[in-house]
Amino acid sequence: MYPGDVSALPPQATAAPPGAPREVELKLLLEPADLVQLRRHRRVRECAVTPARTHRLHSVYFDTPGLALLHQGVTLRVRRVGRRFVQTLKLPAGGGGGLLARTEIEAPVNGAQPDPQRIPESELRSLVAQAVATPGFGPILETEFQRTERRLRIEETELLFDLDIGEIRTPRGSLPICELELELVEGEPVRLYELAAELQQSVRLRVSTRSKFERGLERVTGAHPSPQRAQSIELPQDATLEQAMEAAFHSCLDQILANEEPARRGVDPEGVHQMRVGVRRLRSAISLFREVLPESQRQALRDRLRWLADELGGARDLDVFCDETLAVLRRRFPDEPRLKRVGDEAAHMRTQAYARVRGCLESLRYAELVLQLGCWLAGRQWRQQPTTPASAQLFLPARDVGRRLLGRRHRKLLRRGRDLGHRTESELHALRIEAKKLRFASGFLCSLYPGSRAPRFVRRVTRLQSTLGHLNDAAAARSMLAGVLERLGPESDAQTLRAAGFIEGWVSRAAEDELSRLPRRWKALRRRRAFWKQRDAKP
Repeated sequence: MYPGDVSALPPQATAAPPGAPREVELKLLLEPADLVQLRRHRRVRECAVTPARTHRLHSVYFDTPGLALLHQGVTLRVRRVGRRFVQTLKLPAGGGGGLLARTEIEAPVNGAQPDPQRIPESELRSLVAQAVATPGFGPILETEFQRTERRLRIEETELLFDLDIGEIRTPRGSLPICELELELVEGEPVRLYELAAELQQSVRLRVSTRSKFERGLERVTGAHPSPQRAQSIELPQDATLEQAMEAAFHSCLDQILANEEPARRGVDPEGVHQMRVGVRRLRSAISLFREVLPESQRQALRDRLRWLADELGGARDLDVFCDETLAVLRRRFPDEPRLKRVGDEAAHMRTQAYARVRGCLESLRYAELVLQLGCWLAGRQWRQQPTTPASAQLFLPARDVGRRLLGRRHRKLLRRGRDLGHRTESELHALRIEAKKLRFASGFLCSLYPGSRAPRFVRRVTRLQSTLGHLNDAAAARSMLAGVLERLGPESDAQTLRAAGFIEGWVSRAAEDELSRLPRRWKALRRRRAFWKQRDAKP
């Protein structure tokens, strides 16, 4: 009915007016069986400053048939509360780390239809008026739920504890609502995470970054969230190292969370791939800034993120083996029947690997990890350490410290690449990891050094990493092939073994082709001047 891929919409073009109220909330999903326990939770009763109040909310969301408002980043809703009608305009206002942060513009209206004249800001008023005048403008979905709300106070922070039970209704069917929203009234956002983590000890809660409207819109359009690459990081020139580090951590966690649903669905292999990239970027960021992070925190985060990377890794390796190695062979040799047996078994292995990914993402361990990361970031828990020359770097200019951090990464890569022609497979793998770390570090900090040199340098590193990545894919393909033969066991007849030999020969030949490109790409990188060095600095 309403066309378009919601996840591929362009960035919002409409800015929030200055001074507009900003909503910051943590949305948590739970099972209906846990509702009674959550309502009676000791911590909720202790922190409550108002009694529980329950009322029914009915909301209708409006847009044009082409979703003109949504394409501008605007959500228009009219909600009925008792006998009153309240019109709400929502615009994105940042967030990150699992927090949903939106600008809200609310006004009472006389009935169930939107009234553009109740919008005080002229640009937004004109945008909505134009949409309302469009033929076909009207409701696209609605929600009806029972909200039980309390106001809580934790130290100096006030928050709303809203428990919503109901459903989302669309022309294509309904979806259940069973969620807890912790909304900041005033104080520190970290308290939202701390409370959620405490509740999670007895009630299974999962962080959700999708609003009720977004869930309903997916049902309306038939589109699902698509895999998301990392967003570029823009830092002010006077940023401190702590600000640069925070931006890097938030970017990584946002990438992980944005790809959680695509990875769980398993329809597009990029979902698992981009989620795994987000995990690797976060691990690389922790390594890059390790001097200013407490060792105990670094170790705990490394262990938890290593587990998540391992859970995603099997599916990713099989995606590459099935969709690249075997797919190329089938296109080149469509009449080769011996490839089918191997391909069928690899596809079965991939199905099992994706079941493992879903189990991971629906596990309590993963839910706890997301809350722990969000709490660590929102609370800047790295500040919980003595003041030393190392930790004091947090408040130094990132531009100055960044030169040293990037230089260290660069030197490690150059050392790994010496005598390139005599490196073993494991040594080339280690070189690929160093190239990846340098590329990630460059992405975190390159906006501190404006000019054309950074993109050119990063392109050279990326090309080198790509060549080394193809070599690693070849090694992984041989491992996948061995796994297929092991699973087939005695059923590996002569034809299957010949097919395996054929595949291994093809993979080895492709690896040789990549090896021939390696010296040229290594030389190109070594000749490229590091973008973080001052022009008058000696090479």
